[in-house]
Amino acid sequence: MRKAQVTPMEQAAAIIALSERLRKKCHKARDRETVADLRLATRYLRALAASGIAEEADAETDSRRKAQLERKFLQLYCEFLG
Repeated sequence: MRKAQVTPMEQAAAIIALSERLRKKCHKARDRETVADLRLATRYLRALAASGIAEEADAETDSRRKAQLERKFLQLYCEFLG
């Protein structure tokens, strides 16, 4: 049986959800090294999600949807840059 192909937007949503869970764990962590690792992982996951959204925006033909995806990409990318 073949698995259904996951779209870049579905991947981005899952990655963002994971990064949010890590961000919350970061606030609860007490060890500085763990906090630093979780923050770094969160930033890179958001960058990965942003690249998935950019990929989806490139393939989008509807101009309104494309603009919406580009805004979401910029939001996540700016969060990555800090």
